[in-house]
Amino acid sequence: MTSVLAALSGSVIGATTPVLSNFVLQRSVMQRELTNREIAQREELYSEFIRQGTSCYAKALSQSLDNLDEIVAMYALVNRIRLFASSSVLEAAEAFVKKLVERFGEKNMSLDQMKSAALEQHADPLNDFALKCRSELRAVYTRANWRGE
Repeated sequence: MTSVLAALSGSVIGATTPVLSNFVLQRSVMQRELTNREIAQREELYSEFIRQGTSCYAKALSQSLDNLDEIVAMYALVNRIRLFASSSVLEAAEAFVKKLVERFGEKNMSLDQMKSAALEQHADPLNDFALKCRSELRAVYTRANWRGE
């Protein structure tokens, strides 16, 4: 009787091992795909914010605010960032938009003034945002790799 039970339990274990192994593998693949999708969404949104923010800021240096569409679009991007970004990335995005609105309220710059400003060491108003995005994305990569995904 004991040998029958041992054989039966051996058969059950042998039959369930591939099922459990497949389950663990599928779960790992699914987690990796979710992480990759999350990273891709963040990269796309952050890139869009940088692209649009750069364009708006360049206009703010040389033009007055003629319509609110660009500022509204920047606030929309900030709110999309708010959906899943870390607090440091969100704070940097909000600080940039505040700086952008303030810049539109200032006197327009001449080409010479823009050249001088661009040559300054800390002239990039999106630098803080970009650095915080990079740090956050690295943390997501690290977290994914730590879990073995």
